[in-house]
Amino acid sequence: MSMRKVWLAPLLLSVACASTPIKKSDVPALAQADALVLQGCYDCLLEARATYARVGVGKARPLVIARLFETDLLITLREKELALDSSKSFAEAEALGKELPPAFEAGRYLTIVEAVPGDDLGWTHRETTDFRRAHGLFVPKINDELQWLATGALAQPVRQYLSLAIDCAYPTRARPGAPTTRPGRPDVPAGAPPLIAYRTGICISVSNTIFAKVREDVPRFIETGYFMSRAALITAKNDGGRQARIWLDENYKRFPRSPSVTYISGQLNQFAGDCKAALKFYEETLAMKPEHEVGLIGRTVCLTYLKRTDEAIAEATHMIDLKTDNIDEAYYWRSWNHYTRQALELARADIDLAKSRRATPSYYTLAGMIEHDQNDLNVAEIDLKAARDMSTQNCTAMWYLGLVALKREQWLVSGKNFEDSMGCYEANVKDSEAGLRAMENRTDVDPDFKARQIEGFQAAIKEDHSHQYAAAFNAANQYAHGGDVAKARPLLELAALDPALSKEVAELRRIIGGSTVPGRAGP
Repeated sequence: MSMRKVWLAPLLLSVACASTPIKKSDVPALAQADALVLQGCYDCLLEARATYARVGVGKARPLVIARLFETDLLITLREKELALDSSKSFAEAEALGKELPPAFEAGRYLTIVEAVPGDDLGWTHRETTDFRRAHGLFVPKINDELQWLATGALAQPVRQYLSLAIDCAYPTRARPGAPTTRPGRPDVPAGAPPLIAYRTGICISVSNTIFAKVREDVPRFIETGYFMSRAALITAKNDGGRQARIWLDENYKRFPRSPSVTYISGQLNQFAGDCKAALKFYEETLAMKPEHEVGLIGRTVCLTYLKRTDEAIAEATHMIDLKTDNIDEAYYWRSWNHYTRQALELARADIDLAKSRRATPSYYTLAGMIEHDQNDLNVAEIDLKAARDMSTQNCTAMWYLGLVALKREQWLVSGKNFEDSMGCYEANVKDSEAGLRAMENRTDVDPDFKARQIEGFQAAIKEDHSHQYAAAFNAANQYAHGGDVAKARPLLELAALDPALSKEVAELRRIIGGSTVPGRAGP
């Protein structure tokens, strides 16, 4: 209540002292505009600004100009928070600042607002880095500016909002008494209006609890859903992001020009297993931000999964030409697409560049696969062992280590690697069966997502069972070839469970212990 009194007092005093400039009929409209500012949603701010602009003409303008200026500052910051183009709002604020008296220090407020970066998911990494570098000299001044903002000509809620915006934008800067401590999110001040509660809720980390209350108090505050959906992405692979989809749908309808909203919409669909739908949002993001690094890789990955190989290679090449900071991922996915075409030299060149920049199980696994196919066995073994050691459930790395040893005629070593791979695929089957049972029993997920997940689990179980039995056959074959028939026999009986291997199993049973060795089974 006290905060609202601070907000309204200057205007009411002005009306009392100069009743003629402001029409009596406009007084309720101005009070409503003040209330809308405290409600804080983007549409609330736009509506309030329209009222201030309508009333603030002629002799009434000096009495309303500060409200116009404050609201344009808030609109500018909200547009930055959604990665929308804020240049028009900021330009309007600059023009209004020139109408205010020098003692107001409008330029100082403008400098603070200008130094707040846009949303990190909507901006490119390069934009964010360049912006922060350009404002490096301002960062040491922030602590002093926060002290100044504690008082001043702006209404208290607006000063509070600006304080939160600039303070939260540079959390790792040196602070009095704690120069190296990263602060946590501040508490919402007692009695704070939704405007301040919202801004507190996106400080340092997102608070769904705060946002749920803000949305309850102000149903029009739909932009809270964008931030809540970011947190919901963590579980989207398990539940399809049902609630996040609702939040993002309404944000997309209201903010179709927000690259933050379009990018997160793409991620949500990709995580939910619908790359076709995800592509639409990634492409809209790239239309607005052509060098959006994570949008580019999202599109590349989805094109790969959709088997649009030429386009995937072209997009990865585009990223490489741009020298994006996730260029290693571009090299990996271009390598993968070359490998699917068995263009081994091109695939090898790209994966070498990827793994020289970053060490991941995926990079080293693909490298080992390519090197095996090129008969570069020493390097393949090094890379595949590195991949296996990085991830204990890397069945593919174990399988290819078996193939490397097979090419070297290291029969017992090959048998052990295939046996390890068999156990790995067996564990995958158990995990997928548990996942399938859980998904079949769920009633809290989107039906289409549930159907896709069930289909995916069933396909994974079938594929991993096939790999498990093939690995068992290969292990039995290699153990038998190395003279360890005792190890070979139980593995051969396991392989016999797969009807697709009946011919190979029968042949190995016939000749086990002999000198003739049949061909290996493949996944």
